[in-house]
Amino acid sequence: MYLRFLVLVMLLFPVGCATPRASIFGSGDVAAWSAPPLERAVSVRDGRTDEVVSFDAFLDALADADVVFLGETHTDETTHRVELAVYEGLLERRKGGVVLAMEMFGWDVQPDLDSYIAGEIDEPTFLERVRPWGQYGAAYRPLVERARESGAPVVGSNFPRPLLRRVAMGGAEALESLEDGERRQAPAELFPNTEAYWRRVDNAVRSHRAMMGGMGGDKQRLHSPQSLWDNAMGEACAVALKEHPGDLVLHVNGAFHSAYWDGTVHQLRLRKPDARVITVSIYPVTNPAVAELEGAPSSDYVVLCEARATDLFDGTRSVYADRELKYRLHLPEGASSQDRVPLLIWLCDDGLTASDGVDLWKDRLGDEVAIAVLEAPYREIQEDLGEGGRWFWPDTFSSDVSLLATAIERVWGYLLRHYPIDPARVCLAGEGTGATVAAAVGLLTERMDVDAVAIAPRRYVKIKDFPLSLPELRGDDAPPDKSLRVVVGADDDAWWTAELSEYAEIGLDSLKIAATSDPWEIDLDAENILRSALELDTRPAAAATTRRYILVDGDSSRARHWARLLALRATAADGVPVAVLEAPPEEGSYDRIPTDVRPEAFAEEGALPRCPGPFGGTTVIVVSEGMAEQDMEAWLALEEDDPLAKRGRLYRLRIATVEGERSLSTVLSKLQAA
Repeated sequence: MYLRFLVLVMLLFPVGCATPRASIFGSGDVAAWSAPPLERAVSVRDGRTDEVVSFDAFLDALADADVVFLGETHTDETTHRVELAVYEGLLERRKGGVVLAMEMFGWDVQPDLDSYIAGEIDEPTFLERVRPWGQYGAAYRPLVERARESGAPVVGSNFPRPLLRRVAMGGAEALESLEDGERRQAPAELFPNTEAYWRRVDNAVRSHRAMMGGMGGDKQRLHSPQSLWDNAMGEACAVALKEHPGDLVLHVNGAFHSAYWDGTVHQLRLRKPDARVITVSIYPVTNPAVAELEGAPSSDYVVLCEARATDLFDGTRSVYADRELKYRLHLPEGASSQDRVPLLIWLCDDGLTASDGVDLWKDRLGDEVAIAVLEAPYREIQEDLGEGGRWFWPDTFSSDVSLLATAIERVWGYLLRHYPIDPARVCLAGEGTGATVAAAVGLLTERMDVDAVAIAPRRYVKIKDFPLSLPELRGDDAPPDKSLRVVVGADDDAWWTAELSEYAEIGLDSLKIAATSDPWEIDLDAENILRSALELDTRPAAAATTRRYILVDGDSSRARHWARLLALRATAADGVPVAVLEAPPEEGSYDRIPTDVRPEAFAEEGALPRCPGPFGGTTVIVVSEGMAEQDMEAWLALEEDDPLAKRGRLYRLRIATVEGERSLSTVLSKLQAA
């Protein structure tokens, strides 16, 4: 099952306006630091129809079951509030006849659980003995304390951690060699899981498969940790039904273990085929009210809860906050409802801005195509002191790209609703790290009809962290009409060959294209790939017999970008190909295009950017060190004449150098002190 949901848009209120406290926290006597009332933070759905169900009706339905599986996200705060509310609601409806079974405790600590619930040991002693999970205090303590208060039993359902490695490594022989006391801490018999379950497991851990070696079938995995966990939890629920006749068993586990009525649920049904079972999946989302369920049903009920905060995980905690992602749009003048145009959604490489992306494609496609360019979410000062964007960080790759997938779908949806876009001709494309995002979104999206193109993707290996969209989990939902084209060089060929073969297995139309090694043809090849995706005529190569180049050394993204724009416009002007090179060609006769910038080029109106913002500011030009004295005098003369000040009294120009008397730091200090 997949979720469609909308990220909340942050509302900006004028100064002096405030959001009424009651609209956020309920009644006025609720503390400002409290979480919102649960009924406002969740949306309960029928897992098969997506119909909204009231929380009371949801609890009434659960109360008729023998076993209820609560599939959770282990670290989500609102999820744990839902679990406590379900537990309390079932205690009330079943008049205390509820057994709380928990994945968070192993079979071996059951005596300690019993002693604590009975009041025979204190909490410090209990915690010292039971090896609680790191987030126990915020996540699971409220459940255990509520059980203790009511005297209801708590069952540790998981396979004992001290035995897990021995049995997983040693298999059947290790299990049967356990001494009597230890053997009673493990299931009496292990049953295989289904092939469908193992396919989902392999898909979920596909980034680690090479490291884990061949996974094999269930016979090889019967004693794997995953199988031991599911067998232990399924048998614990069956034993709880036997030992507490007439009581309802409420089992709390990670959502994967009970999704699609498989895993732990399958193991229970092998042991108690007549038990009435209801499964619940709890998913944190940004806005529960507008989320939609997609794909094959995965549980009887789905509780969508507000993603607000997480408990301790890997030494850190987190909260969720809304943010704005900006983009720029160019629309051809002739576009109309009678003459709809294709849409290119473009993602620049790291170090550039959305404005740079519009500049790159407007001259080449702007008369034929609408162009939307997203700003990368992370802003950075580059080596050339200019500001550029960054799409993701390695340790937050999955969440960063998931956010971008939602943002890109929003851009696509908004533009198709409000502008004359042809929905059948949409291309999502990018270069470098932007290409990595484009490839990942092309893989992940279950909403957009789109042709995705990834040109020379960089930092892409963590794409494997995303499970694939398995066809059997789509249910009756028709997949979007999408494709993925990846343009790669020789160094990246093997990785993408293997990756795209996996995409082909799930039915994604994907193709690897070998990047040209001719620097004079790189941009034309990339443009023609996009033209094909947008169903436009391709552009032939220039028939010129001569070639020129622009030399760019160093790591400045902006220098390469400006050189590229200059090369493209020079090529368009006279048809003579221009390449951007890091070193002069070793063979042949080529003309170099000079890139010196003269102060007179900025004297014209509009040549210099004005400082953004409503109250103006200073634009600083940083010039090279060691230039001739007359050249420096020309730059200082430009500052004296100040073309920006002529355009408005709130704007001004200053000239700085990298070092020396007019160093950038000195100029900035003077401006800040003024």
